[in-house]
Amino acid sequence: MKLTATEFRKSLFPLLGRALRGETVEVVYRGSVLRLVPSQSGSKLARAKRQSALLCDPDSIIHTDERLMAEMESEWRKDWSQM
Repeated sequence: MKLTATEFRKSLFPLLGRALRGETVEVVYRGSVLRLVPSQSGSKLARAKRQSALLCDPDSIIHTDERLMAEMESEWRKDWSQM
């Protein structure tokens, strides 16, 4: 679909909806043609960039020190009992 900028302005939201559904909308403005098409879609997860967030070896999280864990849990229970 090709239309002028004035026609586009008059029907902005319906035309945006048509573009979102995959229809190509072309707007002629000052002698140039602008094409409105949706960007490549996909899930947010598919567009996410892989990042390293851990500052330690992941295995060290799984195989933790049992004594340290017991101490941390004891402190946690004290903190929560005061609330």
